[in-house]
Amino acid sequence: MTGSWPRRGLIGGLALALGATGLAVVTTGGVALASPHNETPPIVQLGWTDSATPRKAYDADERVNLPLGTWQDDTGDSHTSRVYATFDLSSFEGKKIYGGTMFIQEHSAADCGKRAIEIWHTRPVDSTPTWRRAPQPLTKVAEGQGPQYCPAYLTFDVGAALRDAAAKKQRRATFEIRVPEQYESDPSYGRHINWFRGVNLTVQYNSPPKIDNTHLYNGGFACTQLRPYPRLGGFAHRLQAVGTDTDPADELGLTTEYAIWPRGDAAARTAFTRDGGRSGRVNGVTLPEGTLVDGVTYGWQARVGDGAEMSAWSKKCFFTYDATRPSTPTVTSANYPPAGGGVWAPAGVPAVFTFSGNGDRDVAGFEYSWNELGVPGCSSSGDVGQLVCQDPFSYPNRVRADVPGGSATITLSPNGASLQRLTVRAVDLAGNVSPTTEYQVQVPPSMPEVLVKSGKPEWGQEIRLKFLPEDGITGIQHYEVILDNGQPETRQATADGTAEFSFVATNTYGHRVKVRSHSSNGFVSQEAMWFTYFDPWPGVRSDIYLSEGPPTGGVGVQGTFTFSPPPGWTDTVAYRYVFGFDPEAVYTEVAAGADGRATITWTPTVSGPTELIVYAVRANGTVGDDYNWYSFSVAAAT
Repeated sequence: MTGSWPRRGLIGGLALALGATGLAVVTTGGVALASPHNETPPIVQLGWTDSATPRKAYDADERVNLPLGTWQDDTGDSHTSRVYATFDLSSFEGKKIYGGTMFIQEHSAADCGKRAIEIWHTRPVDSTPTWRRAPQPLTKVAEGQGPQYCPAYLTFDVGAALRDAAAKKQRRATFEIRVPEQYESDPSYGRHINWFRGVNLTVQYNSPPKIDNTHLYNGGFACTQLRPYPRLGGFAHRLQAVGTDTDPADELGLTTEYAIWPRGDAAARTAFTRDGGRSGRVNGVTLPEGTLVDGVTYGWQARVGDGAEMSAWSKKCFFTYDATRPSTPTVTSANYPPAGGGVWAPAGVPAVFTFSGNGDRDVAGFEYSWNELGVPGCSSSGDVGQLVCQDPFSYPNRVRADVPGGSATITLSPNGASLQRLTVRAVDLAGNVSPTTEYQVQVPPSMPEVLVKSGKPEWGQEIRLKFLPEDGITGIQHYEVILDNGQPETRQATADGTAEFSFVATNTYGHRVKVRSHSSNGFVSQEAMWFTYFDPWPGVRSDIYLSEGPPTGGVGVQGTFTFSPPPGWTDTVAYRYVFGFDPEAVYTEVAAGADGRATITWTPTVSGPTELIVYAVRANGTVGDDYNWYSFSVAAAT
């Protein structure tokens, strides 16, 4: 009985049918869902040898089925052939190989009732060998007779050979496919392997996950083994570690296991796990309430798994859990007496405050503020997603005590005037804070005065400001100035304690200036703020007829009026104006100069209130929507 494989057009349907019956189906390009994984390595050599032409090698070719065993050609001459297949294993370097399956698809058989095939692992070859120079066999890795039908889709377990090649760091594995020696000369055992599907290999492997010892975190701080061990408070129950896995299918499915124990009591080791970890990012656990005991020092470590392998345990990390708040400090001042009884603090002198921990050795320092004290927090802003907390004394307005439970003295200028309140609390090494205490003082004003020296501010023009010290503020060295939302600038003070600051008004809405004085004794004044805003219509100025104040000028007294562009206008070419409110009045137009300004003269004929209405005109002839209603009063004759 003989058999042959159907034509190529029927292969796809038959392969599906075989898969449905439970035989192995090889897939390439699909991603496994869990470890270990299956992958088909590339075949880099496939061919056969022929005993009749012992010095010639035959590479597999399209539409030429590969002979196996003894067969006869068209002339009746006898041949004996063996098939060699070499696979590239370089992609599995550093990975653990669990097993491997070789798939052989027959095309035809001399006798379907007879089948005997052996798979030998040989020394690796780079090209198809000849019968005379066949590679040295190393181990027979598989043999079988297969199903009693043909042609068949055969599978062989070659995992031992693949593991051996991996152990020897061989980048290639070569297999010899042959009929057993006792049947090799019997043509009834001969057959042909299908040229199209031929010989394939599937490798079952896994890349062992690794724990990253450079990314272990506890309570927002990096792992340490150095003494004294850090004291951790509110976030001590957060353990985080980074695991890595180079298999794409495992990148989002890592499990991290944590073990924690009281130092010196390894028998009390407790484990916690977290699934769903991402390779290269932290995957942490939050220890259940009651796991940590106040005052106890703990060790912990982590490892990571991908469902098939667990990494080695990480290095050990240590910390001491501190859940106790320090006691409330006391506050005294050498020069700022407590408020009450009409007593005021001295003007222009910084306050000197002393905070005391009153001997409570848990007090490591103090936090203070003229305003309410905030709640320092942590954020998951680390480069691998870890929680990041700061050293308790890296925050502003915190100072360390001279010794545990000791004191600290600071020099501080008040933020405001009148009744001011300084809020203080103690801080321990773990960042725990005490209840607050308050120290109230009466503070005299110290804001500098701001004068405009350049007249009424106009958009597009220079504004000059002068800063004068508050009464009682002496020894001013410089002023700290902030224009709008810019960076602080410094203006040196003159001998009389004043300074000037100028800028060009470029913001169409207006400007804001904040200023403080700095004295030689370290005193910093309260902040003064000056601001101006610009109306959206053209500006009007007069040398005699002012829009504010009592009546000026008089009948027959000529005055000048200067028009300036609306804020943001850079193409003003003219102005239209009229004196007095009359809907039927005809407006007069005057051309603007190169600077966008225009000046007119006007002589009143009657006294009393009057008004000037002005529009601006653009270069394209359009008239602005906003107009200036400039009201003033002409003085009566006396």
